[in-house]
Amino acid sequence: MKRIFSIVFAVIALFTAYAIPVFIARAGADPVVTTLAPANHTAKTLYLRLTAYSSSPDETDYNPFYTANGTHVYDGVVASNFLPFGTKIMIPAIFGNKIFTVEDRMAKRFKHTIDIWMTSKAKALFFGVNYANVVVLGTSSPVIAEK
Repeated sequence: MKRIFSIVFAVIALFTAYAIPVFIARAGADPVVTTLAPANHTAKTLYLRLTAYSSSPDETDYNPFYTANGTHVYDGVVASNFLPFGTKIMIPAIFGNKIFTVEDRMAKRFKHTIDIWMTSKAKALFFGVNYANVVVLGTSSPVIAEK
């Protein structure tokens, strides 16, 4: 009985200390977030449109293997117009605990979309368009995204 009580207590303590924020808007709309977590907890969850791209000239600019932030593309790069460069995100429903970093930008018409870099155009086409919860972990860069 003592063990069951301690397990239940631990679960309740974890939930109240680290509850993830809830996103209350449709993908593509301005994100509205209500926070259930403590003020010092920085993770936010947003329900967003997800697409994929590759380093093919018809999908990028004149230098397809470099991001808008000046880094060489690598597995884990994403493009976003509303998150600052250096922001770390996770997409648990599709990629588990893999952490992505915002290093690139998209065409200005894409407001609240995450574009995931893939190694080939075939993989990007196969990924297609998805919608999922994206956990925004925070940024390691002081740069602010342009509106």
